[in-house]
Parts: sequence; C-alpha cells; structure tokens
Amino acid sequence: MIETLAATGPRADHADAMDLYGRLVGVWQVDNRYFDETAGVWRTGTVVWTFGWVLAGNAVQDVMWFTSADGATATGSTVRLYDPSADHWHVVWFSPAGTITTLTGRPGEHGDIVQDGVQPDGRPIRWLFTAVTGTSFRWLGYVSADGGTTWRLEQEMRAVRPAGEV
Repeated sequence: MIETLAATGPRADHADAMDLYGRLVGVWQVDNRYFDETAGVWRTGTVVWTFGWVLAGNAVQDVMWFTSADGATATGSTVRLYDPSADHWHVVWFSPAGTITTLTGRPGEHGDIVQDGVQPDGRPIRWLFTAVTGTSFRWLGYVSADGGTTWRLEQEMRAVRPAGEV
C-alpha cells in the first residue's frame, strides 16, 4: 500500500499551485513550543516532520513525530489535497487518538501559507507557515476565542532541514 500511496512528484498540469506545499517535501528537524491550556503553561519539545508527495501527485502528506521535554512521544499526519476548481487546498490533520482538524490552505503574503479552520471545540484556528526557505520555516498555530476578531498564539515550531536533505 505504501508504494501505491507514494508519488515521485506533483501532477504536472498544476505544477505552480502544487509548489505551495511541494517546497516542504523532505525531512525537517523542529523545535516545538506549545501552550498547555489545561495547565496554563508553555511546554517544549522536538519534532521530526517528514513531507512527501502522495495520491499520484495530487496531494502532499506529512507525518510528525513529537517528543516532549519529558521524553513522551506522539504522532500525527496531515493530508493536503489541491482542488483546482476552487483553487485552494483541503487540509486534514489527524492523530491516532482520533482528533481530526480540517482547514483550507491558500497562499499568503511573502510566500507564506495560510490555513484556516475550526478546531474540534468550535473555536476558529489559523495555522501559518512563514519565512519559508529551502532550509527553514516557522509554523505558527493561532486560536480565537471571539470568532476571529483576536488571535492567541498556541503553538510555534521552528524547522530546519538537516544537512544533505533536499
């Protein structure tokens, strides 16, 4: 099944649009900090974040392996499928614990990627890839308690591509 799922690159007829997430394909080492709402404190950890082409080049999927500062591990995956008729991306993040979050992805300013959605508790969320280069990016996760009027940072990830990775 894995061989059938994987693709060698993007679909050719929408190559420009596919590059929005395609430039992330590869492995990234990530420093992660996130707000633990239950405890009311910021926590830290690391992530190995791997992106690849799937579904005949129509989508980009990632797998994340989180390691918290206390050594606990968790995983999750996101599938991003380009919709040429709507000219945006359908983004679905899911964890083995059953948490599912759906968003819509689109290009932002200065090469950013903007993803808007609603988290399971009904609050609006905005996930951003910013400062994207061939060797690094910053990911920011925001949540709104007032329908999107104001936003609070709840997670920040700083990613670098290990030497020799493409």
